[in-house]
Amino acid sequence: MGYSRSEAYDILQAAKPVYSLAKVRSGRHFSGRKGETSAELYYPVDYDRVLYLTKSHNVWKAEIRPRTAFSQTQVFEGEITDNLFTDAARAGMDDRTTMTLVDIFAWDIDFVRDLRNGDRFRVLTEERFDAEGRLISSVIRAAEFINQGETYRAIRYTLADGSVGYYTPDGTSMRKTYLKAPVKFSRISSRFQLRRKHPVLGFTRAHRGVDYAAATGTPIHAVGDGRVVFSGWKGGYGRFVLIRHVNSTHSTAYGHMRSYAKGIRNGARVRQGDVIGYVGMSGLATGPHLHFEFRVNGRAINPLNIKRDSATPVPATQMARFRAEVEQQKQAMIAGVNKLTWG
Repeated sequence: MGYSRSEAYDILQAAKPVYSLAKVRSGRHFSGRKGETSAELYYPVDYDRVLYLTKSHNVWKAEIRPRTAFSQTQVFEGEITDNLFTDAARAGMDDRTTMTLVDIFAWDIDFVRDLRNGDRFRVLTEERFDAEGRLISSVIRAAEFINQGETYRAIRYTLADGSVGYYTPDGTSMRKTYLKAPVKFSRISSRFQLRRKHPVLGFTRAHRGVDYAAATGTPIHAVGDGRVVFSGWKGGYGRFVLIRHVNSTHSTAYGHMRSYAKGIRNGARVRQGDVIGYVGMSGLATGPHLHFEFRVNGRAINPLNIKRDSATPVPATQMARFRAEVEQQKQAMIAGVNKLTWG
């Protein structure tokens, strides 16, 4: 399906009123067909829209059309008997969906420290396909995780301003001021304690943070929104980052990094979940791990005991629409798993 330079120019001009093809990067794909007197071209603008170009009697016309041809929902259910990824795969979930599940409940569940055999999960996904049957997107519409007997539920909801988030069935945001852990799928190798024998120096002194053992190069995430106030080498901490959070009395410290993420420097703003660096063993460390501290007015406290407030809930003016969405997802979950009990 080749076009001459003059035909390409005609296509560019026809598309210009609805979409500028000049900003299309090299390597992006078009699809379509070409005949002697007619032709069709399709270009996916984003997840929701496609640029549709038609040629008839040597004249090109362009329009933006909805990209989705059809969608389907699916419910996955599983029990933890080995580890989350293995058990989720056994239930039919791909790794990307499993990672999204982890992100949804990251404020409430530490998926290494808190997970137990017998924990259960149910996930409702919606997959969208284009006219050719190609997968456009896959999102989790609703999820339930039972961890150590406590049930957590989340509903995906789009607010009136277009922002998308996950909320509990009563409208409370799943998002909280701080993540439960700065490193995913790591284990705690040393806890906050006022007296600990230092593994390198040999004498006893306070350990004012939590150590997360993880493979070298594992991403380290900012646990909350804030600004980097220090990024550099700091004695026994090695490569070190200090973030002052939106609540100016709170700061978090990250030590023993192998390297910093791109853009992490003094004064840089970070958002919750941003990668700020990578696990290493710089400074005084016997193996790769992250040393993590939570400070209030400069004083270190136990990071595992901090209070994490929920973000803004669904506005009261939108609660009727939200409740309808909750009921719709509830029924979809029940249809997929007959034995589901939804509160």
